[in-house]
Amino acid sequence: MNRRGSLVIVVLSAACFGTLAIFTNLAYAEGARPLPLLTWRFAIVTTLMAVYQLSRDPAKLIEGARDIKAYALMSVTGYGAASICYFYALKFASASVVAVLLYTYPAMVAVLSWFMYREPLSRNRVLAIALTFTGCALVVGLLTSHVAVTLPGVLLGLGAALGYSVFNMLSHTLVGRRPRIVVMTYTFGLSAVALAGVTLVAGESLSIAGWSGRLWLLLGLIVLIPTFAAVVLYLRGIRALGPSQAAIVSTMEPIFTIALAALLLGERLTLLQFAGVALVILGVVAAEWRTTTPIATDEFAPV
Repeated sequence: MNRRGSLVIVVLSAACFGTLAIFTNLAYAEGARPLPLLTWRFAIVTTLMAVYQLSRDPAKLIEGARDIKAYALMSVTGYGAASICYFYALKFASASVVAVLLYTYPAMVAVLSWFMYREPLSRNRVLAIALTFTGCALVVGLLTSHVAVTLPGVLLGLGAALGYSVFNMLSHTLVGRRPRIVVMTYTFGLSAVALAGVTLVAGESLSIAGWSGRLWLLLGLIVLIPTFAAVVLYLRGIRALGPSQAAIVSTMEPIFTIALAALLLGERLTLLQFAGVALVILGVVAAEWRTTTPIATDEFAPV
């Protein structure tokens, strides 16, 4: 596939990812709870991804089981934790704001890489960190007299970004040799098991027998579009574009979320918040633009 085709695929992937907050908010309006919804999302998409990989290269999926402990660690401290924070953040903040907060993760990875691995903070990365967090301050209203988001919403949104950052860093150090689709399949599966346990411990039910037809439809959309299709499209697109350029293109995700939130949820951002969105996106571009030392921000799917 040529670069133009790959570019279109990554844009489509970003559009798919951008629907997650929208479908989740609509599911909440139908009475869904975060933990059961997440559990079933991961359980169903694990089955789809396993079937997909088995149809293409079953040996690699089977071999991937050797790293089951690494996947468990990445799920508990990274992807699973990030997903819980993201889904609960939507209870306290708008879909648009949560989508922007998630995209602080490249700046977080740059800081964590410097702190944990002593990777140098280049001029681009320092600029990325400054742009990203200034942009977030504008989005949540910290630099104005009107604070647009509650503290739990901010902390959970940033917690989702931190969990995703940890997942990306661990995936590179622990299972970097594995195909990305294999890593995601096992991580999703173990996240489903862990979340099922958390749901039961929290005293909630995993039964979906009483769900409305609309809620079943929304669960199906969450599984198929911002999870399965988004991951498969993104991993296919980076083959020609390369991880860093694909990551830059994927910054269109919060733009799609903001547009859909305005259309379907009636959300509106102020001009200062839009300026903050622009700064966050510029921060991601700065973090990835012609980096000589790669940072682990770009080969996996957001929550």
